[in-house]
Amino acid sequence: LYQGKILREDYYTQNKEQILYTLKKKGFFSINDITSILDELKEENLVSNSLTQNDFYLKLLDDGLVAHTITIRDIEKIRYTLNKEFNIYDFVYSLEKNGFFSMFTSLNIQGLTNFRDNFIFISKERMKRVNFNSKDITQEAIDKAFTNKPRRTKAHDTIYNYNIVILESNNTQEIGIIKYKGYKISSINRVFVEIISNIQYSKTPDDVIYEFKNLKDKLDINEIFNIIEKFD
Repeated sequence: LYQGKILREDYYTQNKEQILYTLKKKGFFSINDITSILDELKEENLVSNSLTQNDFYLKLLDDGLVAHTITIRDIEKIRYTLNKEFNIYDFVYSLEKNGFFSMFTSLNIQGLTNFRDNFIFISKERMKRVNFNSKDITQEAIDKAFTNKPRRTKAHDTIYNYNIVILESNNTQEIGIIKYKGYKISSINRVFVEIISNIQYSKTPDDVIYEFKNLKDKLDINEIFNIIEKFD
């Protein structure tokens, strides 16, 4: 009782079970997503229209919201979740809006391999394609390039003993990208092309040969050639 009146529970408290269920289903989300989620909840009359983002955030913290952070090229990427169990694939998938799992990560997700499964590769398409004129490339330039160590991306970080690597695809119009268990991933034929053209991310060529030798019956040489042509 307060001054002779019964205090009514606020909308958030009344609808907390439904609100938390909705957020748990979303898995990982950014601070900007929290703003959008709050707007959705207001439209559904699950929270008061006067509830601010900061107050909503504080309520979620009280109800178990946790943050997971990695730093990519000096930029912090923070993702929030109400789920107690940490799912590395869900976390990484939330980092790139139009990303897809590539390289051996795609094969690991499909249960085809478990090669270096502590490395999680996710790729994103470039907005504009970078074109190369093969006529401008000389044998001397190729020889010089191959005398140096292969370049690796600087877009990487570690979290809970996982190595997150973000690669960039040269606007391939999603050739060979499929849907699998709610994720966009590279098909086995696209993975073959990705790994051969980015061999520096594997332990040794022998490891690659060994893994694909076990998968050779699943490869389609015509589709591989088609993907190479599309990659140009």
